[in-house]
Amino acid sequence: MAQAFFKWIDCTDKRRPRDLERRVDTVYRMAQITDIHLPGEIALATRLRDLVSPHGSIENLSHEVSAISNEFGHQYRSSRRLYANLLKKAFVGLRRLGVDHLVITGDLVHCGLAPEFLDVRAALEVTGWWGQERLTVVPGNHDRFNLYENVKREQMESFFPVVSPREPRFKVLPSGVALLEIDSNRDPIDDRHYMEKWLPNTVGRIYPEVLDWIESNRGMVQGMRLVTLVHHHITSDWYPRRASTFGGLMDPADGVDDLIEAIDLIDPYSIILHGHKHDIMDVDYTVGTHQVGCPGGFAESLRLNLIDFNTHGEQSLTQLELRI
Repeated sequence: MAQAFFKWIDCTDKRRPRDLERRVDTVYRMAQITDIHLPGEIALATRLRDLVSPHGSIENLSHEVSAISNEFGHQYRSSRRLYANLLKKAFVGLRRLGVDHLVITGDLVHCGLAPEFLDVRAALEVTGWWGQERLTVVPGNHDRFNLYENVKREQMESFFPVVSPREPRFKVLPSGVALLEIDSNRDPIDDRHYMEKWLPNTVGRIYPEVLDWIESNRGMVQGMRLVTLVHHHITSDWYPRRASTFGGLMDPADGVDDLIEAIDLIDPYSIILHGHKHDIMDVDYTVGTHQVGCPGGFAESLRLNLIDFNTHGEQSLTQLELRI
């Protein structure tokens, strides 16, 4: 039945059969999806009005042009209902695979507007994923920073129970697994990256307050298998260098080296799951002793990761792709 939903791509455990069924020695199964980018429905007239309206500076005008270009470049912008159904199919398929917990590593929505958040939440609710015991979400830059700043919006916290940039959280799951939730977005008011004056994106940052909190609270999860969730990528040697890297716009998040040192003290063989870069990461990619996972932007690749923990405390990561 699982093969009707997904196809197997690759796995870190080369001894495993090329299928997606849950093995008898799996004590906990997690799935990662990232960068869903559910598109909005702002009318074209509204976008053009924002573009031709008076702007205080060339920086504001450039921001508006880039925002419009970003939104119209979405693969499923003109077929929102189809994309929402594909998303629901993926969520249902994960239930059939025996997944215990779903993590979404940011950019659930594309423009950061209420209807987009409500649509994603509805898809999670109707497929049985809503609830703290089954779902964990960390914010992405599109969730935090409205691409159309002239449109009134509500914060992500109105729709999802998420952490903030300076206050992370541990979540203890069954079978000795723990999550570290981090909001890797910069403060858009007091700490906005200089490139964001021109382009509607964000360069991630791990704030010192986050590292202090981990140090003070790591006793809560000491000895458990740790999975760290962030949105922004932590390295740059796995994706092609493009124009988007100019000015540091798509460089790894600031402070990631200190973050890795902090989580080393909890679980030196832990997994780090992130998104932001829509390139597909090889399943065998590691940073030091840490397995790192990024299946790429779902709207572009329709890929996900499965993470299995077995009775021996070992983990394996399997990449799969939605059949459409």
